[in-house]
Amino acid sequence: MNLDPTKKIVPLALLEAAVESILVTTANLDFPGPTVVYVNPAFERMTGWSKELILGQSPRVLQGSSTDRSIFNDLRSRLGRGETWEGRAVNYRKDGREFVMEWSIAPIRDDRGLVYQYVAVQRDVTARVETERQLERAREAVIDGLRKRELMHETFGKFIPIPIMNQVIADAGMLEPELREATVFFSDIADFATLTERMDPRAIIVLLNEYFSLVTAPIESKGGVIHQFQGDAILATFNLPLRDSRHAANAVEAALEIQDTLGTHRFSNGLTLKTRIGINTGTMVAGTVGSSGRLGYTVHGDAVNLAARIEQENKRFGTQILIAEATARQIGEAFDCRIVKTIPVRGRHQPVTVYTVM
Repeated sequence: MNLDPTKKIVPLALLEAAVESILVTTANLDFPGPTVVYVNPAFERMTGWSKELILGQSPRVLQGSSTDRSIFNDLRSRLGRGETWEGRAVNYRKDGREFVMEWSIAPIRDDRGLVYQYVAVQRDVTARVETERQLERAREAVIDGLRKRELMHETFGKFIPIPIMNQVIADAGMLEPELREATVFFSDIADFATLTERMDPRAIIVLLNEYFSLVTAPIESKGGVIHQFQGDAILATFNLPLRDSRHAANAVEAALEIQDTLGTHRFSNGLTLKTRIGINTGTMVAGTVGSSGRLGYTVHGDAVNLAARIEQENKRFGTQILIAEATARQIGEAFDCRIVKTIPVRGRHQPVTVYTVM
């Protein structure tokens, strides 16, 4: 062993017992560079190089094709100034297998303060680096997923309600049927056919888009989810698929806000529009329906059909908002509701009492 025993730096027994790999070289930094004068047993276990084979060789025998030598650019200058150098590089075991090693190289000085050797503490961090890579890949996957989700929101959110799309993504494309009490909201523009019979079809689309933009905001701000735009009509639900304990009250509040907004709004073509709204609360089922290649999310049930028929009754009574008795019971005295009439409804055995909201 070429470690100079006259220089009492670290007791040899401690070097031999150290868990971390330790390598000592000469201090010659000029070509061909330093040579190995000592390695401890931990070095032999980590690299596969025996002490007999490595002594007298350059530490470069640990390097190979995947070693990024640029990390050593400042090694010579730092060690030349008597400073400690640290770095991480891909190295090679005696059998050619790659591993990632962290190095800390420090000068060893003699009694006169002159550097005569360098000691390198080496750590195999391959497992840590792989974990870091896995975490980075996972982070990138999350970021990529968020970007794709944002793109889907921006693209498909114009066609599919965002809450439904989020649930579809979570459920791998298929929403299981869900039976729940909810409040259904139907609206229809009053006398729309008469208003638009002489309009250019493109102007009708512009008018509808402006109208839908106006009335969508109150519905969604109150937690409603719009399922369909049917011509000039809207079908929305409260408490499906998003849970909402105030679903009946929120549906009525959205209806009142829409009527207030339309009462003062003049559309770009100078028209004013009125809309008729029907609201009903009851048990209904929601889920995906359609063919294997094309699905839609919608709601079904007698409560849905009743809301649509109540909306049509506005025309007969000259009202703008009609709610079913079930909805009136839910909202209690929070609103000024007045009975309009108890009416028979086609397809139902029992008549229904409808209320208007002032």
